[in-house]
Amino acid sequence: MAIGHRLALVVALAASSACAGPTGRFASHSIDSAAEGRRLPYGVYLPPGWDRRTPLPIVVLLHGAGDDSTSADRRSLVRALDRAIEGGELRPFILVTPEGDFGFWIDWHDGSHRWRSWVMDDVVPDVQRRFPTVEGAAGLHLVGVSMGGGGGLQMWLADPARFGSITVLSAPILDEADTRAFLQRFVAPDNLERIFGPPGAGVGIDPYEALARPADLHGSRLLFGAARFDRRGILASNEAFHRRLDAAAIPHRFVVFSGGHSWRAWSRVLPYAICRQIDARCRLHAPG
Repeated sequence: MAIGHRLALVVALAASSACAGPTGRFASHSIDSAAEGRRLPYGVYLPPGWDRRTPLPIVVLLHGAGDDSTSADRRSLVRALDRAIEGGELRPFILVTPEGDFGFWIDWHDGSHRWRSWVMDDVVPDVQRRFPTVEGAAGLHLVGVSMGGGGGLQMWLADPARFGSITVLSAPILDEADTRAFLQRFVAPDNLERIFGPPGAGVGIDPYEALARPADLHGSRLLFGAARFDRRGILASNEAFHRRLDAAAIPHRFVVFSGGHSWRAWSRVLPYAICRQIDARCRLHAPG
């Protein structure tokens, strides 16, 4: 569904680039991307104790602006995931972290970049060839932080039935005018049109229109939220979207977590979010 006059894009802010040493738990793979016409990397985290024979679900984690395919390789996140998996609280899964540059995870309006296609047509099939994975929607989940949250939501809305779930963290939901005003802080006007197209006729799917009734989820699960001290406007916009979905009786999970717009905060909430999305019997509790 193309965006009409009531565009509601989810966009994201640049993630904190605070340094965190690599853990050695992520393997880096580089492949020739048909979508981008060049060689690009992605990272892979494999769960502790996995026999490499049992099929596992794929969780694709989309990074924010200013980050790259290595940004999730940090001690706070890896330790939290390892601990939850080893303790039996979190089902094992394969975490995939594609390179996304500052591309908003969409196929650009002018055709010069195809970031959504890179993920769905290049990365995911390559992971499925390398490892035994769960088939169907139950075997593919999207998680996005910051810019990745906005792009992930758009990716999911294009075909919800293809995914078991979507998780959106620290991404604001704005109308068209506010979206473009916000993006002008980071993107030159000519590039803005190259990426999203002209005002009123741009690239994107309106989540307020696309999610009008429970059946619009197509069996997929939706979780979104923001930090208590997130960037200005993010928490408020998530709360508004939560109220909108509640009013329409659309199943979802809304979380508010401690911290700010940073990997430190996301590392605390990601194990819970992933657990809730891949396992209906998840025993982890939402972080405070």
